Amino acid sequence: MDKKIVMPGEKIADSRIRAPNTFYEGEATFATVIGTLDETGRYIPLENPYKPQVGDLVVGMVVDVRHAGYEVDLNLPKGGFIPSRDIRVALQLGDYVICKIKLVSEVGDVDLGEVKRLPMGKIVRFPPAKVPRLIGRKSSMVALLKENAGGDIMVGNNGYVWISEKNNMPLLLKAIEMIDVKAHTSGLTDEMAKFLKSSR
Repeated sequence: MDKKIVMPGEKIADSRIRAPNTFYEGEATFATVIGTLDETGRYIPLENPYKPQVGDLVVGMVVDVRHAGYEVDLNLPKGGFIPSRDIRVALQLGDYVICKIKLVSEVGDVDLGEVKRLPMGKIVRFPPAKVPRLIGRKSSMVALLKENAGGDIMVGNNGYVWISEKNNMPLLLKAIEMIDVKAHTSGLTDEMAKFLKSSR
């Protein structure tokens, strides 16, 4: 079954459902941004900015080193913060990290924990709303990319994707761009498998 494209203002359910980028009119729920309805009827927005949630896995880069800890660029208006007491390794300016969000304050400050420093690599931006498509069901898409591009990949909920220098960069960047453009289409994993196989 093909995914149905949903336009802003279009009804997505006859009942009230709690989902980002929706509003109610009577008992029905409507979309506020363009998105898709998947096979189960779940609405997936394709144009929403990232909103940090406790427990999210995020990728970032250290942009400030202070005595109390480290500020990390997370693709947000404000950076995230890693307290020095919560990390065993010393980080340096420009280090890439993957961590979990521990706390989000009312004013949008983000505290990070479970920090892991990533090796040398590259960070690329990907629309946060489309991150589930880049990861795939049970991580099927990201596993396919790793297998064919030859290196590790870490996808953050915040739309930053870290890719190892061991990857075939031109192939991987092209694949990520294709997933971005075709995120709303069905059969995308199979299409990517064919593309990657023919490009190797």
